[in-house]
Amino acid sequence: MGKTVCIILNYNDADTAIGLAGELKESLEIDEILLVDNHSADDSWEKLSAFAGGVSGGWREENPGIALLRTEKNGGYGYGNQAGIDEAVRLWKPEYVIIANPDIHVTDRCIRKVREALEKTENGAAASAMVASPEGKRLFSYWDLLPFWWDLLDTGPICRRVFKPWLITPPRRLPRGGTAGSRMAGAVPGSFFVLKMSAFPGKYGKEIFDRKVFLYCEEKILAQKLKARGLGVVLVTDAEYIHAHSVSIDRSVAGLAKKQEILHRSKLYYYRRYLGAGPLHMLAARIFLAAVYGEVWLFEAAMRILKRP
Repeated sequence: MGKTVCIILNYNDADTAIGLAGELKESLEIDEILLVDNHSADDSWEKLSAFAGGVSGGWREENPGIALLRTEKNGGYGYGNQAGIDEAVRLWKPEYVIIANPDIHVTDRCIRKVREALEKTENGAAASAMVASPEGKRLFSYWDLLPFWWDLLDTGPICRRVFKPWLITPPRRLPRGGTAGSRMAGAVPGSFFVLKMSAFPGKYGKEIFDRKVFLYCEEKILAQKLKARGLGVVLVTDAEYIHAHSVSIDRSVAGLAKKQEILHRSKLYYYRRYLGAGPLHMLAARIFLAAVYGEVWLFEAAMRILKRP
């Protein structure tokens, strides 16, 4: 197999990013690591530079195989990872690119199985594995690509639970992928996945992520782009990685209500740009999401009151 590069995107969480880079530096499945600092507001860049050994765009005696990149602004998840992909292609022309949040842990076995499934699935362009918590509990690992109304229901905390049987296809019913343990999913979480770069020639490699989205919905947007080109997303069901969920997001966005606000902004963009929602659909979405936001705001306010001494 060709060269594999891992991109680790950091924002105000250098210690966690350095920890993952240190783990993956020992990997036999990863050839190069690119630490991308998304223009952190703290001392992350200084910490990353000290760890990697100095100036960006090169290799260091201290940590050979680890390069640095700092973006011009904090443009969000898609902006930072796209900048990392562009730099990885410039430096190494990899066949595979791993996108990894700093707060994950992944084994060589998992990387190998995901890459193998991606290689053996004819129309596969992106792939991931099942997600587990640090305590070993199975976490949410994939989405179906739902039509407008069903996706809207999937946004509400209560609706999501009530309509769950209609919002997600059980793993055993997903179409088979190219290996015995793989299936074809709608989209997979952005905390860890592998891209087969031959599926992104020319302009497609420059537009893997939509830079207009700051946070949330990036995975579905990528999946919709692939679907439009007859490509798909592979889920390896017999391998898993660990995700300390929301550790990275909590560094950049504090509070449930604020996260919900950003999610809703991204959802509205997704509906308009990628699901083709018209004015009436968009009005319905705004009303529904306003109700959901109110529910989350009240819950967060109640929790603050209960936690007061």
